[in-house]
Amino acid sequence: MGLHSTQKKHFPLRGIDGVVQLFDSELHKPEPDLALLSLVLGFVEHFLAVNRVVPINVPGVRFEPLEADCPNSCFPTVELGMISALYERFTAQIRGAVDLSQYRRTGSGSSRELVKKVSDVIWNSLSRSYFKDRAHIQSLFSLITGTKLDSSGVAFAVVAACQVLGLKDVHLALSEDHAWVIFCKNGEETAEVTWHGKGNEDRRGQTVTAGVSEKSWLYLKGSYMKCDRNMEVAFMVCAINPSLDLHTDSSELLQLQQKLLWLLYDRGDLDRYPMAMGTLADLEDQEPIPDKESPCKSTSRLSARLRSSTTTSTSTLTCTWLASTTDTGMCGRL
Repeated sequence: MGLHSTQKKHFPLRGIDGVVQLFDSELHKPEPDLALLSLVLGFVEHFLAVNRVVPINVPGVRFEPLEADCPNSCFPTVELGMISALYERFTAQIRGAVDLSQYRRTGSGSSRELVKKVSDVIWNSLSRSYFKDRAHIQSLFSLITGTKLDSSGVAFAVVAACQVLGLKDVHLALSEDHAWVIFCKNGEETAEVTWHGKGNEDRRGQTVTAGVSEKSWLYLKGSYMKCDRNMEVAFMVCAINPSLDLHTDSSELLQLQQKLLWLLYDRGDLDRYPMAMGTLADLEDQEPIPDKESPCKSTSRLSARLRSSTTTSTSTLTCTWLASTTDTGMCGRL
């Protein structure tokens, strides 16, 4: 199954606003399409940061200036044909490799064996040897076109693949330095799906209970962040890497990331994602968007949001975020 007509009507995506409009449309759905959105972001990042070349030298890819009076600031037009082909390739790969009839499913959700199978499919799609800490390999675009993903990108790809299979109970779990998945009712089951550190060692399919019991900082002593679909969208937005080299960032990618984070913030999708709030704070410190109220200016709104959270994981991550942003100009008012 390919893209729906309601998704196709947004294409071609022209400029930053075109991408933001697609995200806005998907975020209004109960299940925003993670695969589609990740492919779009990966495509844009590839041509703005990885393969940033003279626009006329890229066959099949059109570039348009973001501003009429600034022709050097170009943005790739995201065409339906290319994204649709990549989307169908990813979904066909997942559906062709996983036979759901072979795995039991109870009323509480997916089985560990099924989640492990999906992670195996993603894992086996990767190149055998590559530098896993390199930049710009976090999206499904990198997986499909280059068979490369970083550690958190693998965890995200597993969640996106589970969504393709209709496994709505499988979600992303995050700490400050690691990612895994949660599944079953209320995310009560956990499973490692990627590696951590510099080696290739993995514990795919195993629970993270041991690490939590040991009060490991890697798992925030059990107070990690449990994502819903919209928070998983926020995760991919935070993962945008605007760096061109060690000293230069793509201004276009920074603007895109900032506008997408504002979209998520205004919808309340960052309420339980303090690290994303910190990213937005950094972007606003660098280049504030005119006529936008600082997320940290209205302390009553922020306090109400924090009080409304009932999870330990949120309070722990919020304290970490507040501590890390106390000295910034944007959040100094707190």
